[in-house]
Amino acid sequence: MAKVIGLPVAYGIELFKNRTHELAEIGRRLSDPAIRMVSVVGRRGIGKSAMAAKVMDLLERGRWPGHVEAEPPAALVNLSTRTSGISLERVYHDCARLLGPDHEPRLLEVWASSRPVGDKIGELFGAMDGQLFVILLDNFEDRLQDDGTLDDPEMAAFLDCVLRSRHSPRLLVTTQIPVRLPPEVRRFAAQVELTRGLPESDSVTLLRELDHDGTLGVAGLSDDELLHAAVRVHGVPRALELLVGAVADDTLTLPTLQEVLANFTLRGDVVANLAQDRHRRLDHECRALLDVLAVLRTPAQREAVEWIVAGIAPDLDVAPTLSRLVRVHLVSVERATRSFAVHPMDADLAYDEMPSSRRQALERRVADWYARQARSRHTWRTLDDVAPLRREFDHRVRAGDFDAAALVLGTISEWLTWHGSVMAAVSMHLAVDGRLTDDRARLAHLGGFGHVRLNAGPISEAIGLFAAAARLAERLGDRRALRNATFGWGDALRQGGRAAESTAPLARARDLARELGETEAEVHALLSLSLAYSYLGDGAAALTLGEELAALAGDDRLTYARSWNARSLALQVLERWEDAIEAGRNAVAAYAAADIGEATAGAYSVQGVALVALGRPDEALEAFQAGCEFASGMENPRTEGLCLFNAAWAQWTAGRRAAAARTAERSNRSLSIAGAPEAAAAEALAKAATAAADGNPRTAATALDEAAAILGENAETIPPSWLRTEATRLRTPSA
Repeated sequence: MAKVIGLPVAYGIELFKNRTHELAEIGRRLSDPAIRMVSVVGRRGIGKSAMAAKVMDLLERGRWPGHVEAEPPAALVNLSTRTSGISLERVYHDCARLLGPDHEPRLLEVWASSRPVGDKIGELFGAMDGQLFVILLDNFEDRLQDDGTLDDPEMAAFLDCVLRSRHSPRLLVTTQIPVRLPPEVRRFAAQVELTRGLPESDSVTLLRELDHDGTLGVAGLSDDELLHAAVRVHGVPRALELLVGAVADDTLTLPTLQEVLANFTLRGDVVANLAQDRHRRLDHECRALLDVLAVLRTPAQREAVEWIVAGIAPDLDVAPTLSRLVRVHLVSVERATRSFAVHPMDADLAYDEMPSSRRQALERRVADWYARQARSRHTWRTLDDVAPLRREFDHRVRAGDFDAAALVLGTISEWLTWHGSVMAAVSMHLAVDGRLTDDRARLAHLGGFGHVRLNAGPISEAIGLFAAAARLAERLGDRRALRNATFGWGDALRQGGRAAESTAPLARARDLARELGETEAEVHALLSLSLAYSYLGDGAAALTLGEELAALAGDDRLTYARSWNARSLALQVLERWEDAIEAGRNAVAAYAAADIGEATAGAYSVQGVALVALGRPDEALEAFQAGCEFASGMENPRTEGLCLFNAAWAQWTAGRRAAAARTAERSNRSLSIAGAPEAAAAEALAKAATAAADGNPRTAATALDEAAAILGENAETIPPSWLRTEATRLRTPSA
């Protein structure tokens, strides 16, 4: 084992959480003979000292981090500016002690002599005689000036000797800002950035360990509650410790962890322990620029920063101010994108210190910047294309401008829904719900939220939202909004099991679209009207509308895909099974060519139902599985639940009753999330499959009849008649 001098620079090494990647990187660099100094760089509280202490603990036990195969060090020196201090005198004397009585007396004589500093250091390195010494210099930023240069000529000389000598000790340095080195010696130094907090699972474990006896009420909280706390402080280890410490130290009001979180960054004890030292010494210009980056909360290029600053502090010279913040490591740089960012924890601290009026002004200015970056709707292809508008929305909300935020949301909500970001859209609508005063903003919110609820559920809520939107649009005389709300209302009625009520609003939506010359909206209304007729069992009328869509398609891929979608379900209702399979395949291919998911899952389901009808359950299960995966990716629990319901029946027909029960239970969960009426049918099918597997055919038959009655008009499931036929068979004596 290595000889050690100096106390560990962090407490509780046994509680250290497994930062495997960073430990391995430090071990690889520190064991490399060509590297003489490894710096662990990161913000205050991120866990640099704990990481370094863990490295030294492993080395003391003869192990290199990351299982590096190399000769272990002969001696270890632990130094910190917060304990014994860091100076050449301290380094020299500690190393002399470790070298023992054969060398210490002579080295102390050399130190007491008037010889040059370089000679004294040379004598020390020579006495080491090729033995590997690892010296930890913790909290080294205390010895650095704001530009990263050393404030001590003797330590600067020591560092220079270490980097230039072939036979020198190796340094492990922890610092909030990088040590500034001459270009010619940089190749002998390595830097490991520690920017992220602990992983979520490690953060939860650490919070529980900090309340090991459970007396603070922290250890007994659920994983979700602790995870929320960890995310709130970005997993920064010191912040997690301070959270629990704040709970423990307040013996008067006895706050809970949730209560401490509510004003965490406003507590003086927290700020004092987490704010970087240089944060307190910022001049007015640097603080103003840091505030802008704190409000942005995302890496930004200089152009964006300059535009935002011009509106709030026109006299501020951005370039040199930004350079100063980078030099003191309060702002990080991503060279590949030429962008600048502040650590999330520093952003939180700076943000909460700002007066509310300044925060609001900055949020509005940043929102205006993102509004300038918005792209035209016809160019949207990926989520990145709508990212500026999503960020504009976030900043409008933070500014308290909810009406303006709702108007932004109205332009992107439906697009997000159809491109799989349903839950994100739900969250955005909830952020403005109940906070709107302007009718136009309310209309944008109601229509968009209706489409979101139609996909995410509950469908009953979607019906109400669309109905309210239609009334408001009628009162305002907004024909386009009326068309959108009326279409959504009809489609929600269809999916909510009220197909007979859906045809009138869908037909009106089609007519309004024609009046307005909105071809795409007309096509969408025609598709839903065709599906409604399929639900009503009128396959011929549904097929006619599908063929009308095909005639309108021309070169438009989406219309072409929708025509196959309509025709596939109509053909299923008409029991033209082979034609339905072919139409379903064409719909899947056409949606893929249009690069829009929309009803792809439903097209897979049509193929599966037809394959079951043809006695090919295994092929049907493959189609249903594809539909489930697609619906899940689109965050559409209703369609996922319908695919699962149909898959359960395919398993039933293949004689796999137990599997059918499990799949039907999954269907029930998905349909319940969506608030779909078919959820009860899935529950009944699960009950039937369980009873059949247990040898109770009459119980199974009763449950099948119940499921068939609940399915009613939904053409997207297997025909209810199949369930009734099976129920009759189960009641025969031979069954």
